[in-house]
Amino acid sequence: MDSEEKVQDKQMKKGTPKGAWPVMLAVFLGGICMAFAQYKVTGVLASPDPNAPSIARDLVLDNATAGWVLSLFTLVGIFLAFPAVALIKKWGIKIGGLVALAFAIVGGLLGIFAGDATGLIVSRIIEGFGLGLIGVIAPSAIAMWFPIEKRGAPMGIWSSWQMWGICGSFFFGIPITNAFGDAFDYSWKALWVAGIILMIIAIVVYGLVVKVPSADQNFADLNEGSEDGKGVSIFAALKYGNAWIMAIAGLAFGISNSTVIAWISPFWQATGTADAGMANNMTGAMYMIECFGCIVFGFVLNAIRHRRRFMVIDSLIWAIAFFLMFRVAGIPGAIIMLIIYSVVESAYCAAMWTLCPQAVPDPRAGASMIALFTVAVDIGMMLGSPLGGWFIDIFGDFGALAYMVCGAQLVATVCYALVKMYNEKGEAQNI
Repeated sequence: MDSEEKVQDKQMKKGTPKGAWPVMLAVFLGGICMAFAQYKVTGVLASPDPNAPSIARDLVLDNATAGWVLSLFTLVGIFLAFPAVALIKKWGIKIGGLVALAFAIVGGLLGIFAGDATGLIVSRIIEGFGLGLIGVIAPSAIAMWFPIEKRGAPMGIWSSWQMWGICGSFFFGIPITNAFGDAFDYSWKALWVAGIILMIIAIVVYGLVVKVPSADQNFADLNEGSEDGKGVSIFAALKYGNAWIMAIAGLAFGISNSTVIAWISPFWQATGTADAGMANNMTGAMYMIECFGCIVFGFVLNAIRHRRRFMVIDSLIWAIAFFLMFRVAGIPGAIIMLIIYSVVESAYCAAMWTLCPQAVPDPRAGASMIALFTVAVDIGMMLGSPLGGWFIDIFGDFGALAYMVCGAQLVATVCYALVKMYNEKGEAQNI
């Protein structure tokens, strides 16, 4: 059967293959644990409260440098996104995911023994290897197992992976350090132990459940379409201008999103809206709403025909919410804003990951598109936290962040208004 016949055969088999959902949930668990490893520092990064654990205070870091402790986790991920596609092509999604989780475990172990900023940063970079791989492997696995028309729900669920990690870090960060921190030279290292335990659970589940779908039910086979079995290049997406528009949107999103993640809790503390514990709980609540919101909007997207238009409208509303997040202080206003922000971001993230593989006309280049988009998002995530710290240090006011995050998201809105979407046959869709 040649490549064209295979595509036609798959078009006739639109049902979700048996075993697709267990695989999706296994990669989702791996993503959640990886996200906890990435964001475990947020709740203990730079608290102004002298009684709360603070990495910045313990290691004598300014705000910008403290921001890099969070952002450097993504640095290696930027360089590994495309190699992750090569790993999928050569060894498949199972081995690739196991390697990703193993890197995170090793990096976490080194973090436990880190005695200064240099040791901590080195351990974070090694953990970042895991992030760079899982961030491409997991959505690629979903694209393999689910046809385009039915990807909304699984991609919507997957889009909440980082929210679960963020939520866990803010809700449990300080309680874990208070309960177990005395066993370490710095109390926040208790979070590293918690992260390793979660990662061990994830790697066992991943190894038992994840596999590659059969050839006739693989909806994103990277090796299909050539006699030598090599298929498309891992850099296939780079030749499409449309893919770069999508990538710019991802970059802008990353800058805005990581700024809020890193600095919204300190903002609430500095403005007297809440103390350290309450501010972290409020941030955790914000992302808890998003955890469920992404799932809900994932199923909603399966019923929406004009997904790109939905994305443009939601992105514009989110830009406004970004601005207000760093301008509204006081408990009533902050709670209203965190609810609005959470609902809007839920819809955005669910749509973002659902549409991403469709930004290239060749479905075999879907993983390459995910890699390009992941690189763009990770660059934005890496830059957002230190840029936010730099804004605070320069202007001496958290309110300056409002203009930065709103402006970045407006750029993303324009990009989504311009980008094209394609179906499995490579035809542009008016969605």
